[in-house]
Amino acid sequence: MSRISTLSRIVDVLVIVNVGKAIATNNLSKYVFMVDTTGYSGDGSEGGNGLITTCHEHDTIVWTVASIDPAETIRILGFSGQAIPDIVHPRPYPQHGGTVWGGRVNEVGTKVQYTMTLLLAGSKHLTFDPFITATRKLEPLLPPIHGAA
Repeated sequence: MSRISTLSRIVDVLVIVNVGKAIATNNLSKYVFMVDTTGYSGDGSEGGNGLITTCHEHDTIVWTVASIDPAETIRILGFSGQAIPDIVHPRPYPQHGGTVWGGRVNEVGTKVQYTMTLLLAGSKHLTFDPFITATRKLEPLLPPIHGAA
């Protein structure tokens, strides 16, 4: 027998963009590099634009976006797609000027697509489509303690 854990964790997702190349080619997907704090999952998506972030229901996912060139500005404009808003409903963290968004994982799903829309250099809107896999976190029940009063 098992129960759903009430413990949750924060899963950080770092999105690094070559802003200049993405704007020059009008192709964000080719110039996005993603990693997360869930560890290597072996599915081959680490480091690319199609990262599959694996998490558990009730975890919080925090996305941070940055340019490889600090002189080039970038920020997150929003999220859409199949995973939004049912699996996760990201909101901006206002103190970070649009570079950090987060949301609580509310439902489970396997390799569910979502779209990130970014604002590059203050004027160019481009999107790309990574994935989320969210599962229920089950933990075994502790055996009863015999002789406890």
